[in-house]
Amino acid sequence: MRSRRRRIGIGRPRSVPPVEDLVREHVGPVVGKVPGVVVAVLAEDEEHVVALGDLRSRPDPRHDCWEIASITKGFTGMLLAEMSLRGEVRLDDPIGTHLPDDVAARLPPPDRQPTLDDLATHRGGFPSIPPALLRRARGANPYAQLDEAMVFDVLGRRTRRARRDRLSYSNFGMGLLGHILGRVAGQPYGELLRSRILEPLDLHRTGVGTCGDGTEVVPGVRKGKGTPAWTFGALAACGALRATPADLLAFARITLDPPSGAVGDAMQLAMTPRRKGPAPDMRIGLGWMTRTSPRGDVVWHNGGTYGASSFLAVDRTRRTAVVALGTTGPRLLPRLDAPGWALLDAIA
Repeated sequence: MRSRRRRIGIGRPRSVPPVEDLVREHVGPVVGKVPGVVVAVLAEDEEHVVALGDLRSRPDPRHDCWEIASITKGFTGMLLAEMSLRGEVRLDDPIGTHLPDDVAARLPPPDRQPTLDDLATHRGGFPSIPPALLRRARGANPYAQLDEAMVFDVLGRRTRRARRDRLSYSNFGMGLLGHILGRVAGQPYGELLRSRILEPLDLHRTGVGTCGDGTEVVPGVRKGKGTPAWTFGALAACGALRATPADLLAFARITLDPPSGAVGDAMQLAMTPRRKGPAPDMRIGLGWMTRTSPRGDVVWHNGGTYGASSFLAVDRTRRTAVVALGTTGPRLLPRLDAPGWALLDAIA
């Protein structure tokens, strides 16, 4: 299918400042704490992209390649939804169902194991990164060396689903989920995601470790110095996607009017709230966070590596979206999220 994209246009009501002014008002102050930020907005069916700080001179920031980190998790949730609708997996499958026999034999009984749904909703009982892996996750690209054997070595008798419905956000759990889905389909996670989700949505400049055309990722900054982009080894499904602002805006448009067929059904299923979220007004679907307020229902996620931070929120009630991308790592997240939410509210 072809995604509907329109170029930048002003056309705001006189009572509301132009989108570009609102971006500078709400996100501009972050530039004092981060070298460069790009903000992409969908409002009144028009797209606006504003580069701030060191990125102001970029020739076409719409098509720059960014690490989007944990926004990857929402796409992994859509892949799980798609495969469940095909009947290749079930959401309530215990993880041992799809692991090698020798690994599954070490796990608790099936009724005590985390399910695929548990992994997608951060109920698998795993920490963000298990201590055994954390000791190996060192250096400027800490996940790069984590292979399948290391991931499977973590699993054992203590791999039990939580007794209570308690969210425990886990990069490991989501990475394990994507790796399992790749094993079921007989394809590496990145290839599977591309063929099942990204290509059907016409997101050709989004991919695992690449934006699809050889464009280098926007250089990241950590503690005032350059830092390499991350690769994720066997945990790619938790954070390895890279994308352009143009592709993220195209994705936002698609979420407002999901296509018919398998990929649209998977999107709807993944974005349907299933469990409690990290705050009273938040819930979680398959990978995607949702937020409900008197003004609208929002699907969102954020992310961060050492050299990049990301924020994506789509208000499906008011048909608006904000994408914010910054050139520094996880400590930026609270600073980037707050202006992102304020901007989303201001453009309504």
